[in-house]
Order: sequence, then C-alpha cells, then structure tokens
Amino acid sequence: MFRRAPSKINLYLRVCGKLPNGYHEIETLFLPLNDPADELEISFRDDERGEITVDSDAALPTGRDNLCGKAAEAVCAALGIRSSITVFIRKHTPVAAGMGGGSSDAAAIINAVQRQYGFLPDRGASAALSCGADVPFFLNPVPAIGRGLGDQLEPLPELPPPPILTVPMPFPVSTPWSYGHIVHTDDTRPLEPLLSALQDRDYERAAQFLRNDLAVAAWKKFPLLGMTAEKLKSLGALGVQITGSGPTLFALFADTASRDRAAALMRG
Repeated sequence: MFRRAPSKINLYLRVCGKLPNGYHEIETLFLPLNDPADELEISFRDDERGEITVDSDAALPTGRDNLCGKAAEAVCAALGIRSSITVFIRKHTPVAAGMGGGSSDAAAIINAVQRQYGFLPDRGASAALSCGADVPFFLNPVPAIGRGLGDQLEPLPELPPPPILTVPMPFPVSTPWSYGHIVHTDDTRPLEPLLSALQDRDYERAAQFLRNDLAVAAWKKFPLLGMTAEKLKSLGALGVQITGSGPTLFALFADTASRDRAAALMRG
C-alpha cells in the first residue's frame, strides 16, 4: 500500500495556558500542504506475530522507536489484531521543522491499517492522540481550527487556500524546546479576524493577524530567521511567521504570481 503524508503550517497558534498534566492548551489554525509530503510504502502480513518494522531514507529512528511504529502498535491494539507491518518512509518534509512530518506519517499508518482491517468507531482518533497532539489533524487533513491540545478539531474545508511560500531552515528545533521557552507577551490578537480576512481573500489584512506564541523565543535565538523574514518582505511578502514549534518560516503574499516570483528569487 502506498500513502502520501502531507505537511502543515499553523497560520495562527495561541498558547492558552498550561494544563495540570504539563501539556499546553492551544488554539491554532491548521493549513495542510500537499507539498512537501512524505511517501510511505506499507505492507501487511497476517501472521499473528505483530512484528513492526519501520525504515526510512533519512536519519530517523527505526522500528518501534519511530512514531510510525508507535502508531501501528496503537491502532492494532485498538482493532485487536496482531498483524506484522513493514513501513518504508521517503522523507520530503523537513525533520523537526514545525511542519508535522512525523505526525502526518503516523496518521498515514493509522489510516492505512484501518483501510486494511476495518475502521474504528472513532476513525482512529484515540490512537492518533496517544501518538501526539498533531496526529489527529492528519487523519483528515483539511483546514481546521484546533483547540485543547490541538486535537479538538473544527474542520474548515471551504477555506480558500492562501498564497503561501514555506522556507525551511538549515537547523532543527525540537517541540519540547519551543514549549519550554515560551515567552509570554501582551499579544491579544484573536483568531476570528484572521479567519474573516482569509475567507475574504484579503491577504493584506490577514497578514496583520498571523500569530505564533511559540515563535517568540526562536526569533530571539536564531538571527537567521529574522534575516530571512526581511528578505521575504523585500520580495513582496505581506507577512512572515514561524510555523508550529519552528523553525520553518511561511510567507503570505497578495497572490500566487507574487508568491511564485518570490519563490524563484529565493531559490536563486
């Protein structure tokens, strides 16, 4: 079985507070991206041995140490099966980049196992959440508001796709580091004006409401982020923000032609 695992950006990410279990409650706007996307080859053996093998063309953990292995175990346990599963991942989404590559791969496994053996009543949502807060979003990757841990999803399938350019950085940032270095500010910009502007395709107004509470520390620690953001603005970007736990940047443009011109110049 072949599956594509799309990436994502967070057009908005507000940290609402810390929960008693140590996790953070957030409000976020997920936007799925078809490019970059990982490619997964998945095969099944109905041998009742429950062997799970995960490998990749990138420097990733293998077997059960990979999030795909954890996802396979979780969904098989929920289904009550002991199938042996082999996974090979061709990585295209940058690792530790805030674009959800590992979470999307895990969701692709959960969906693939259910397609092979039958769907759970919750379509795999509980198994997905046990693997990570972003994984439930990737079970059905359409634009969505995420609340709670990011798993309480309100799909927005009709949201027009904005002209976005993503720019990966040559260094990773771990999610624990980002959450461990949250800098509290007086930013009170709500999500609703951003949603309204995106729905109206008023991207100049939308750029004023791009927000990421996890990004404040990263902007300070990594000067390259600010330098790249200024370059993107000089090429016509209306707004630039970090996605998720970073460090990937995304830039919002007035239209696709402006975005494509900037992309060509950035590649140059």
